[in-house]
Amino acid sequence: MIEVISVYVASGVFAGIVAAMFGVGGGFAVAPILLTLLTMQQIGGEHTMHLTVGTTQAVILVVSSYSAVLRWRAKDTNLQLVLKFFPLVAIGAILGSTFGGIMPSFLLKALFIFFIVLSIARGLLSKRITKLQSGSDLSGVRGVEYWLSGSLSGFLGSLMGPGPAVLVAPFLRKLRFSMATTVGTCSTLAACLGLFAGGGYIVGGMYETGLPAWSLGFLYLPAFVGLAAGGLVGAPFGLALSRRINDHLQGRLYLVYLAVVLVVMLYNVHGGF
Repeated sequence: MIEVISVYVASGVFAGIVAAMFGVGGGFAVAPILLTLLTMQQIGGEHTMHLTVGTTQAVILVVSSYSAVLRWRAKDTNLQLVLKFFPLVAIGAILGSTFGGIMPSFLLKALFIFFIVLSIARGLLSKRITKLQSGSDLSGVRGVEYWLSGSLSGFLGSLMGPGPAVLVAPFLRKLRFSMATTVGTCSTLAACLGLFAGGGYIVGGMYETGLPAWSLGFLYLPAFVGLAAGGLVGAPFGLALSRRINDHLQGRLYLVYLAVVLVVMLYNVHGGF
C-alpha cells in the first residue's frame, strides 16, 4: 500500500510541474497511471474508467487552482481572457461530464487527435514570435476557432483529462500572447474545467452501485489525496522552471508536450494505456 501511495504522490508532483509550466492541468500525467493502478488493485470493476476520469478532474481542480494562484501573483493571468473563455469551457465541461458517456469513445478520441495534430503542425510552421502582444488587445479572440477551442477544450477535457491549454494555448500563441500570459490564463481555465467536470462526475456517480469504499460518486478519495498532495508540491517547481527559460523555448517545449500527449492518445486508441 505504501508503494501505491508513493506512486500517487510522485505522479502528482509531475502533474503539478507540468500544470504550472504549461497550464494544462496535468490530466495526462495523472490519468494513465491512475487507470493502471486501479486496474492492478482491481478497484472499480466496470467503473474503473469513470473513477479514473472523475478523480483526475478533482486533481486538476486542486493543482490548477494552486497554479492559477501562483501565476496570478506573478501577474501572468489575463483576467479579460479568462472571462472571455470561461463560459465556453464551463458549458463544454458540463455537457461532456453529463452526456459524454453516450457518445462513441473512438469518435471523441479521433476528434481530439485531429486537433492535437493541427496544433502541433501550426506551431511548427509558425514563425518565431518576435513581438509579443501587450495583452490588452482582445480583438483577435473571436470567430470559429475561438468558439471551437473554448467549448471543445471543456467538452473533451471532461472526458479525457487534458486541460484547456491543449486547444486554447495554440490559439493564443497565434495571436502573439506570451507563454507566461497563455499559461496563466489556461491555468485558471483548467481549474474551472476541474470544478464543473469534477462536480459532474461526483453527482453522476452518487447513486451508482459497485463503487469501492472511500468513493464520493466517481471520485476515489485515497488516490485523490495522494495525487493532489503531490501536485501542490510540484506546482512551485513548474513555475520556477518556466521563469528560467525564454518565451520561444517554452513554446517549443509545449509542442514537445503536445507530441507526448499525441503518442499517449494514439497508444490508447490501439488498445493500450
